Amino acid sequence: MNPAVRNARLVRLARHCPEGRGARFARRAQGRPAVRFGDLAKLPAWLDVPVERRSRIAAAAGLLRYRPAIDAEISGPRLAALAAAVGEALFDAVCEAPVTGTIDADKLPPPDRVIEAGALLLEAGLPLALRDQFPGARDDGVARDLLAKAHRIAEALG
Repeated sequence: MNPAVRNARLVRLARHCPEGRGARFARRAQGRPAVRFGDLAKLPAWLDVPVERRSRIAAAAGLLRYRPAIDAEISGPRLAALAAAVGEALFDAVCEAPVTGTIDADKLPPPDRVIEAGALLLEAGLPLALRDQFPGARDDGVARDLLAKAHRIAEALG
């Protein structure tokens, strides 16, 4: 890992897990996971972005999550409603992206549930040590990969 990236991640970790020695001891005593050096690699860049950009990343993640169902959907009005909910440009960008690492989905849910699924994925990929701040943190590698792709797509759109 290059030093600039490593330092940026250390700063991000310090911002989201501000703990001194006593707090780290208390975590261990309470059986809560401690922050580990390996958690650095799992800290996403989106953690420090403004809420509106984070919402766009979550929407992209939700679309990626349901991409197999989107590809199988034949109802134009359902797809139009989903595109309207997340934005045409984001919807098109996700649909044009290569399909890899998606989570199989049988049926396309309503737009609000697609967006909600993306929001849940945001926290699911975070290390367990961040569970105090993000209750949905599960250290889920699949979610982390989907979010990295969603982040790249959202950032490419500007």
